[in-house]
Amino acid sequence: MTGPRAFLMVLFVVFMTVRVLGGDAPIRVVDVVSPTVQLRNGGKTGSGTIVHSAPDNTLILTAAHVVKDASDLKVEIHRHNLNPSSRTAILTDGGGWPRMVPATVEVFDTAADVALVRIRGMARLPSVSRFDPETPEPVKGNVLTSVGIDRSLHLTRWKTNVEGAVIFEVIKGAGERRFIVTTKYPEHGRSGGGLFRSDGSVVGVCVGQLSIRPGLPKVGVFASVESIRKLFREYELTKPGRAGGASAPK
Repeated sequence: MTGPRAFLMVLFVVFMTVRVLGGDAPIRVVDVVSPTVQLRNGGKTGSGTIVHSAPDNTLILTAAHVVKDASDLKVEIHRHNLNPSSRTAILTDGGGWPRMVPATVEVFDTAADVALVRIRGMARLPSVSRFDPETPEPVKGNVLTSVGIDRSLHLTRWKTNVEGAVIFEVIKGAGERRFIVTTKYPEHGRSGGGLFRSDGSVVGVCVGQLSIRPGLPKVGVFASVESIRKLFREYELTKPGRAGGASAPK
């Protein structure tokens, strides 16, 4: 059989094969962009990840250096934070956007460069990232997704490979902490943004870039799961009755 009928038969076979292999279940794409916000601390900017939200009580995970010496801390809420079904995630400017919401620093660990920020006076936000307190540390070869706002203008997400972990002091005398090292390094403004597994759970916080030895390429540096877990324990987020329950935040 040749000609149009043969071509249509091939299309039919391909369609049926895809239907059988894929089934009727929709492909689930984990949203790690909608929970990402921008923070403004005076003239400084950074990124953050919503990890809990209830009426009049939203918590954002970020880097401690983003909110250091906060005097006029604000969180920018954009359209993508309120409409997780939107296919376009951009920073909205004009027409009342972004909404600038005053924020306070609830708890921080300077040595680990992680912090939790609280905003009040808003309804529950629909997009919240999950942190599993039992999740293991990323290891060399893991492919993760970094989300953040580069140069205070561009909300982006990109894949990166884990190179391993390093233990060092960010601030002299503050004590050593574990940090995740990735092949791709961030730009200014991405600090505080989340590092995510494929299931959408947050496993790191962007803190910067470095060259481990002179002459070597720069790498990305992210606060570790261990540091996030410790911060949540101090704030009692993982205890029943606190924000989100025993496996909170979800």
